[in-house]
Amino acid sequence: MNNYNKLTKSDSNSINRNKIYQSQKVKDMVLTAMFTAIICVMAQITIPTQPIPFSLSLFSIFLTGALLKPKSAFLSTLTYILLGAFGIPVFAGFRSGFQALLGMTGGYIMAYPLMALVVSIVIRKARRYQVFWLVTGMLLSLILCYLLGTIWFTFISGSGFTYALSVCVIPFIPFDIVKIVLATITSIVIKKTLRDIL
Repeated sequence: MNNYNKLTKSDSNSINRNKIYQSQKVKDMVLTAMFTAIICVMAQITIPTQPIPFSLSLFSIFLTGALLKPKSAFLSTLTYILLGAFGIPVFAGFRSGFQALLGMTGGYIMAYPLMALVVSIVIRKARRYQVFWLVTGMLLSLILCYLLGTIWFTFISGSGFTYALSVCVIPFIPFDIVKIVLATITSIVIKKTLRDIL
C-alpha cells in the first residue's frame, strides 16, 4: 500500500510538473508573438531620412530584450525579420522582402535578434533587474548593431568605414540614447505592473 501511495504521489507530481511546463511554454509563445507584433508596429513610426529612416524599431528591440527570456527575445526579433523577408511589409516605411535585408542598411536589421539576446542575457546574468544592468545591456546591444550594420553598409556600398559612420551612426546616436532611456523606464514600469505574467 505504501509503495502504491508513493507511486501515486510520484505520478501526480509528474503530471503537475508537465502541466506547469506546458503552461509556461504557452505563455512564452504568446509573449514572443506579442512582442513580434509590437516590433512590427513600432517600426512604422518613422521619419523618412536617407540612407536610414528614424524609427522606433530599436526602442521595441530594447524593450523585447528587457522583458523576455533570452530564447524568447531572440525568437521574437527573428520572427519579425522572417516576416519581412517573406513579403509582409513590417520593416520601416512598410518595406519588405529579401532586398530590404540585402540592401545597404540590411545589416542593422539583421542585428536585431542579437541585440535582444544581449540585453536579455546581461539582465539575467546580473540576477537583479537594476537600471545599471538594463542600460549596460542596451548600450552593448546598440554598439553591436552599429558595428554589424556599418560593416555591412561598407561592404554593400563600397564606401569607407568612416563615411558609413558619419551617415549611418553618428546622426542617430542622440536619438538612440533617448530610446534607451525611454525603454529602460518603460520596461521597469511594465515589469512592476505585470510581474506575475513576465
